[in-house]
Amino acid sequence: MEWRLVDSDLSEPEYTVAADEAIARARSKGLVPNTLHFYRRKVPTVSMGYFQKADEALDIDFCRRNCIRILRRASGGSAIYTDPGHLIYGLVVDEAQIPADRNEAFRKVCSAITLALGSLGIQAEFKPANDVLVNRRKISGSAQMRRWGTVLQHGTLVLYNDIGMMTGALKMDTEKVHSRNLKPETYVTSLEETLGHAPDIQAVKSALVDGFEKTFGVTFRKTGLTEFENELIRELTESKYGRDEWNLSR
Repeated sequence: MEWRLVDSDLSEPEYTVAADEAIARARSKGLVPNTLHFYRRKVPTVSMGYFQKADEALDIDFCRRNCIRILRRASGGSAIYTDPGHLIYGLVVDEAQIPADRNEAFRKVCSAITLALGSLGIQAEFKPANDVLVNRRKISGSAQMRRWGTVLQHGTLVLYNDIGMMTGALKMDTEKVHSRNLKPETYVTSLEETLGHAPDIQAVKSALVDGFEKTFGVTFRKTGLTEFENELIRELTESKYGRDEWNLSR
């Protein structure tokens, strides 16, 4: 079975969340196959879960002082900090092709991440509900949306990390951090820290593609987005993801 691979690489933050939704809508209409989408956000950004309140999840003043964009994504989960040092994947599949149980779906998709890291020489483990850990420290987290007969799971793989920006922007769940006997500044690790050198981004992407192919028993063909998706991205950016009414008002 052949699935689609799209690589937007460095992109505007609003574009990335709009693209995730546009791909899911296109898949629901049968216009595109199941799709794996790679991207990085070209500027520092915090991405909040759909149900979060900005003043509870973020230090908004810190974000504004440091020119950190604030987005609200369509999926649930906790706020994350991202910048060009974070490679993000968005996997959109027909709901019939992924476990119906949300936790098992997280486990299956994250197993592709652990396989990819293993091929890079990094021993990683899945930590329910939706994290991948290296030496008990988070290197990848994910979130999920089920809508229109599709499942969108997107997550971040930390290539290199700006700890000061992350801890300044987010009001972290200290109970969760302390449960792993860690401090906020050591809660997250990166490929750069684990490998001892800057990772080759293309090699990481190739490892992820291989991990997803083995996990789902498919092959990927790299293409671009369709005209339908690109037009919908423009509409969603203007009407939703580019507006403070969506990103900050809850």
